[in-house]
Amino acid sequence: MAQTRRARWPWIVWSAVVAAILVAGAVFAAVRLGAPPPAATVSIDAPAALAVNTGVAPPVPVPRQGSFAVATSLDGTVAARADTAVRPIGSVAKAMTALVVVTAMPLTPGGSGPSRTMTAADVLLYHQTVSAGGSNVPVRAGEVLTERDLLLALLLPSANNIAETLAVWVSGTRAAFIAKLNATAAALGMGHTHFADPSGVSAQTVSTAADLVLLARAVLANSALAQLVAIRQATLPGGTVLTNLDIMLARQPGWLGIKTGWTSAAGGCLLFAASHTYAPGLVMMVWGAALGEPPLRAVDPAHPELGAAFAAAQGAVVASFGRHVAVDLSTLQPEVTGDVTTAWGSATEVGLGTHARDVAVVSVGASMRLTVTRVAPPAPFGSGVTVARLTGVVDAHTSITWQIVSRSALPGPSPWWKLFHG
Repeated sequence: MAQTRRARWPWIVWSAVVAAILVAGAVFAAVRLGAPPPAATVSIDAPAALAVNTGVAPPVPVPRQGSFAVATSLDGTVAARADTAVRPIGSVAKAMTALVVVTAMPLTPGGSGPSRTMTAADVLLYHQTVSAGGSNVPVRAGEVLTERDLLLALLLPSANNIAETLAVWVSGTRAAFIAKLNATAAALGMGHTHFADPSGVSAQTVSTAADLVLLARAVLANSALAQLVAIRQATLPGGTVLTNLDIMLARQPGWLGIKTGWTSAAGGCLLFAASHTYAPGLVMMVWGAALGEPPLRAVDPAHPELGAAFAAAQGAVVASFGRHVAVDLSTLQPEVTGDVTTAWGSATEVGLGTHARDVAVVSVGASMRLTVTRVAPPAPFGSGVTVARLTGVVDAHTSITWQIVSRSALPGPSPWWKLFHG
């Protein structure tokens, strides 16, 4: 009996060992078969750069005299000459006067604003302006003019008497209004600008071309002023016709105007802006200022003192527009090759996926910097699956990303491979 029991123990032990081995094997197999396969290896060969378009961007010309500055919404400052020189600015000062007026008495585009009845003091200002030989618009005591009427008289024919009338209306006193002019200039960052009067007749009203570009941007940012400075002609309630002295409004496509100026001390001055639409929703703005320009009768026989300023501004605007072009980036086809391989021997080639239309404004002759980012999705996967991304950057502010996709399906590993190679 005892021998029979001893004979059974080895069989029981071996049975237990075999069972343990089988359980361990089952667990091992389950772990191997259930474990995710190792990541596939993505190899991509793409160029570091790609030409977006051909050509050379034209330089932006600057005048030989005076001060000049031009900036665009895409490139910042693109041309300058003596742009930090402090100079008298003539009636360009009226652009700041208008900005202070609409800040104190907000005006909607097309709106009239509050009304003012002209007084004997306003009539006296008119006669004083006429006696001094300054630009003017006649007013009569008892005449009612709206804020819009007065701003049109200020900005289009550049009436000095209206600048003085607006100053007293807005601030109560001339001195208080001049203080607002200088406070606004400081708030805009115009560190080399000083206003001594609201019209710019004073040679002590000075600025720089660089400072005035900041003013141009502020004026155009106000929708009511942007509308007013672009008006070529208007008529006051009493029948007085106001004609804008900025002849470029009729000559240069996209011209937005702003303000002309001239005095014997300031020379020909112009604060200007223009825009160009390259494609729907893609607009570039140009802002600029010219100071101290000489007369040039060929450009504007009626006002030769502004001729050189107009010529310089128009040349800079045309060149600025010509420095850019609209391109559908999705039509560019970088040469991308590569494959996705696995440890179990499966492989697929890759290629660029399709991309929706993506139009951008870029510099003429620009190139695109290309960068690859690998995704390496787990296998198995089908064809057309993103395995990497190719990002192109142009002009540091425009980019596009293509998907790099598998050209065929990539099968996963077989159970035998997972069991013995996992």
